[in-house]
Amino acid sequence: MRSPFLTLKTNIMRKHFFSLFALLFVAQLCLAENVTAPADIPAYYASLNNKSGTNLMATLNTVTNVGFSSLGYDGLWTAYPYTDVYPADSVGRAGKLWDMYGGCEFPTNSKRCGNYNGECDCVNREHSIPKSWWGGGKNNMYSDIFHLVPTDGYVNNRRSNYAFGEVDNATYQYNGCKLGSPKTVTTTRTTIYNATSATCSASPVFEPGAQYKGDFARGYLGMIASYYNSSYAITQGNGSSIFEAFKSSHFGLTQYGVVLLLKWHREDPVSQKEIDRNNGIQQTQGNRNPFIDYPYLAEYIWGEHAGETVDMSKLMPSTDPEFIPGVSDGSRNGTTPVDPPTPATKYGVSWSINGAIDHTDSVAENAKLTTIPATPVSCSTESSTFVGWTTAAIDGTTDEAPIPCITALADFPAVTADITYYAVFAKETALPGAAPATYTFDADHQEGWTNTATNKGSYWLLDEGKQLISPEIDLMGLTSVVAKLRTYGGSQYNEFTISSEDGKLATIELKGNTLTEYTWTNNLYIAGTSKLIFTCTNGGSNKGVGFAYVTINATGAGSSFSRYITSCQTGTEVEIVEAEAPARKILVGGQIYIVREGKVYSLTGVQVR
Repeated sequence: MRSPFLTLKTNIMRKHFFSLFALLFVAQLCLAENVTAPADIPAYYASLNNKSGTNLMATLNTVTNVGFSSLGYDGLWTAYPYTDVYPADSVGRAGKLWDMYGGCEFPTNSKRCGNYNGECDCVNREHSIPKSWWGGGKNNMYSDIFHLVPTDGYVNNRRSNYAFGEVDNATYQYNGCKLGSPKTVTTTRTTIYNATSATCSASPVFEPGAQYKGDFARGYLGMIASYYNSSYAITQGNGSSIFEAFKSSHFGLTQYGVVLLLKWHREDPVSQKEIDRNNGIQQTQGNRNPFIDYPYLAEYIWGEHAGETVDMSKLMPSTDPEFIPGVSDGSRNGTTPVDPPTPATKYGVSWSINGAIDHTDSVAENAKLTTIPATPVSCSTESSTFVGWTTAAIDGTTDEAPIPCITALADFPAVTADITYYAVFAKETALPGAAPATYTFDADHQEGWTNTATNKGSYWLLDEGKQLISPEIDLMGLTSVVAKLRTYGGSQYNEFTISSEDGKLATIELKGNTLTEYTWTNNLYIAGTSKLIFTCTNGGSNKGVGFAYVTINATGAGSSFSRYITSCQTGTEVEIVEAEAPARKILVGGQIYIVREGKVYSLTGVQVR
C-alpha cells in the first residue's frame, strides 16, 4: 500500500529536518503539516546513539513525545482512515477498517458499538492496554492511538480486560483469537530478567492471532517509552501481571511481560501494515513508535543487549531499502530474525455428504475456510432439507440437533486440528408462537425489585457500590433489556452493566446527561433461573449512571412440536420423535431451538415462534 504518509506533497517531503526536538504540531482531528520524511528517520533518532540503560529510556521518552498532540477519544474515528485501513491492493477490503481481532470488514462509517449481537456486528475502539488497568482516568493514555485499534465489538467484549497471553484449553476462539487458561511462555534468547520463560499470574488470558502478536507487543513497548517519565501507573487488576512501575530496573515490565512481549516481538517482525500505521499516527497524533522504526532497540532495553550502549549504525530502520517487512529483525548483522516464526501447520478439512467423504481441503493453522461445498443433494425423501454442517457424526435418527450446526461460511471457526464436517438433513413441522412477559422497574412498579440506587427525583443514580436487582427470571427466555439512562456527575462516558448471579452478560455504553432509551438484545445461550443485577462500572461517589426505568422482556409460555432429524449416516428409517423431554435441542429450518417444560426458545435472539 502506498501510505498516506508517502503521498504528502513533495515540497513537504523534502523539508529540512531542523532538529530532533523541533515541535511537530498536530492540530486535533487534522493532519500534521510537518511530517518526518523516511530519509530523516536516522536524524530523528540520532540522540539515542551511545546511550544505555536509564539514559537510553529517558531519551526515548523525549523522542516519542516530539510533536505529540492528543486527538481525544472521539478523534480516533477521524484518525483510523489514516492508520488502520486495508491498502488499495486488498481485494474486496481496500479502504475498510483493519480489524485485528475479528477479521471483519468494516467500512470507515460502520456502526459503532454500543450494542452487538455477535461477531462482525459493529466496530469499536479497543484499548489493547485496558483502561481499567490504570483506573479508567481520561488522561492522554485513554486516547493514545499507539495502543488503540479498531476491533470487532463482540470479540473485544470476550477479551474484556484480561491480560494478553498464550492459551491452553481455549474456551472461546474466533479468527485466530483465543480465550482460556494461560500456558508457560518461553523464548530462546535472554532477557533483562535473565529468564526465558514465565507464566501469567492472572487467568484467563486472551491470545490474538499470530499475525498481530508483534503489532500488539510493539504497541505496548511504545506506550512504555511514551509515558516513562509520567506518573501514570498501569498496574491495577490484570495489568499487574504484565506491567510494573515504569522507572523500575526492568523499565515497566514484569518477568512475564518481558518474556511474552519479547517473544511476540521477535517471532512476528515489523510488517508493512505497522510501517504504514506508524506513518499515519505521526500524521494524525504527531509522534512515532520507536520500536516500529528501529525494532532491534527493544533488545538494548529488555533483551539480549540490555544495559549495553547503542550504536545506531548497527541498527537498521524499517525505512531502510534493505529492510524486509515481516522478515527483518532490525539488526545490521542480518535481515532474518534469530527467532523465526514456526512454519505454518497445515490441517485437513474433510466434507462428508450422504455418509461418505466427498472431498478434503488443506488449511493453515488458525486460518478460516474460504469456501464450503454447495448445498448437498438430500439423501432421503424423509430428510429433504439441508440444514447445515456439524462436527459430530450422527448415527441414524435423533431429535437432538448437533452442536455446532453451521450454515454460513463466516460462522465456521478457525481451523486448529484435522476435522470432518458432516452434512445434516432434516424435516420440520409447524412451530406455534407464544406471548412475551415483561418485568419493569420505574416510579410506579417496584414490587419484587431491590434498589439501593440514590434517588434523584426524576431518576435514580447508580453511583459507587449501588445496584438494581430484578425479580428472579427464567434466563432461557430472556430476550432483551430496555432502559432509559443518562450519565451523572460530570462524567463524559459511562457503562451500564447487566449481570446474572453467575457473571456479567452485557455492557451498554452511554454518553451525555440526557435521559435516552437504550436496548440490549440477548443472543446468549443461558439457562436456569437468576436475578438480573444492574450496576455502573465507571462510577464513583455521587456520579455514575442514572436510570428512569428498566424493563426486562422475556418469553412467555410456548408449546412443544414434533421434529426429526437424520444425517443419512446409516440409511435408517426415520420416525417422528415427539419433543417433550426437558431441555431438548431441536433443529428447525437451520435454527436451533430449546424445548423445556412446554416452552420453546430460540438460541439466536431467544425469540419464541
